[in-house]
This record gives sequence, C-alpha cells and structure tokens, in this order.
Amino acid sequence: MPTLIAVDPPGCGCTECITGQYVPLDRATPQDIAALLNDRLHNHTGAALRVTVVYALSPGGALTDAVPDTVRVDCQELSWDLEPHHAAPRER
Repeated sequence: MPTLIAVDPPGCGCTECITGQYVPLDRATPQDIAALLNDRLHNHTGAALRVTVVYALSPGGALTDAVPDTVRVDCQELSWDLEPHHAAPRER
C-alpha cells in the first residue's frame, strides 16, 4: 500500500487519490487531519482550515500550565474532532 503524502480537495478522483498516495478531504480521517496540521501531510486542498482548541486549566494554574482538552477542525462544511495528543505539535 502506498504511503499517504497529501490531502486533496473534496471529491477528488485523481490518480494519486485512487492509488492511495493522496486522500480527498471528504474522506480524510481525524488522524489524516492531525498529520496535515502537524506538517506530516501536504495540504493540496486550497481551503482554509478552522481549528478550535479548548484548553483545560486547573484552579490556580497559569495559562502556561493549560493542556488541550478538545480540538475541532472545520473546513468546507466538514468537521473532525481530534484527540488532543494527536493534534499537538511534534517536538522539533
């Protein structure tokens, strides 16, 4: 099976989408979207992604102590709820 390298526009049926190198946005999984956000997949969608993150903050804590609680991505009437640890940027 080919390695996924990009996310294409919704409904795309190009050769790369058919062979599994790309995935159309409307068939992308939450894991695909997390990889896209973390620069592990190329964004060929041509669309803006809206990312909403809700942070959990313990009583008496500072914003620097907050941890992601929920992550939601919306794009072109599509949406994905991501596991916060999947959406977190990887260490560089």
